[in-house]
Amino acid sequence: MTHEEIAAYVQPILNEAFEEIMDDVTQANRISVIAKIYHELYEIPEDRLQWLDDEEMKEMILTIYYALSRQRHALTTGVAKEVKKYVKASYKDWKLLEDMSSDED
Repeated sequence: MTHEEIAAYVQPILNEAFEEIMDDVTQANRISVIAKIYHELYEIPEDRLQWLDDEEMKEMILTIYYALSRQRHALTTGVAKEVKKYVKASYKDWKLLEDMSSDED
């Protein structure tokens, strides 16, 4: 594909979904992935993109989108676990301090 063909394929997707981005986080994630793919493909010289046809482009977008979604989910889950541990530890520290303060009274 040429850069113009990539733009012709991706630009309508971005334009169509732009209005919905602010209302739908999932849509915003999807569009950010497509925009990232578009940017990356535009950086590659056209002679190295000759293998890419419409079906391969769709497959690549889906593959990257789902890979990033899984990655994002794993990150979110990991952060949630760390926050839970931190809150639990902070609560124990606070409770200990509270108990020590009440013993002094």
